[in-house]
Amino acid sequence: MRFIGSVIEKLQRHPKRIVFPEGTEPRVLQAARQFYSLRCGVPILLGDRTQVKHAAEKLNLSLEGIRIINPAESEELDNFAKRYELLRRFKGIKEREARETLIKPNYFGAMMVAMHQADGMVSGSNEVTGSVLRPLFQIIKVAPKSPLPRVAWSWRSKIAASGNAA
Repeated sequence: MRFIGSVIEKLQRHPKRIVFPEGTEPRVLQAARQFYSLRCGVPILLGDRTQVKHAAEKLNLSLEGIRIINPAESEELDNFAKRYELLRRFKGIKEREARETLIKPNYFGAMMVAMHQADGMVSGSNEVTGSVLRPLFQIIKVAPKSPLPRVAWSWRSKIAASGNAA
């Protein structure tokens, strides 16, 4: 509890923008709602707006204070695709392929972090580790002279509103 409580206190003092690529997943919706309710920052859900709203209605969750971005319809998609093309040109990636890649929520979310439109990303609820880490390593990269990538591994735990791990 102490660790979780201290993280929540720090976030309340310095709120962050966190992107959640799995925007229609029930646990992700609940986590985003809790993140906002605890005044930790602004949660950003990725996904089709209609599907996200429908999933939230099924859970009887309010989306007040939660941003929803559909990567396929985002105004930033062209800028992100150009940036991704530059990052991956040595692999022969063209702009059309870059656009198709960035429509995928984990890639779009990683690019939001790289372009300072989000402070962090939480993913992996229903994704395999590779599909979460691959976009991060391709877009954000490992800092020079850093012995290890700074990636937080998560474990399956349920955090109650009080901040206690169940």
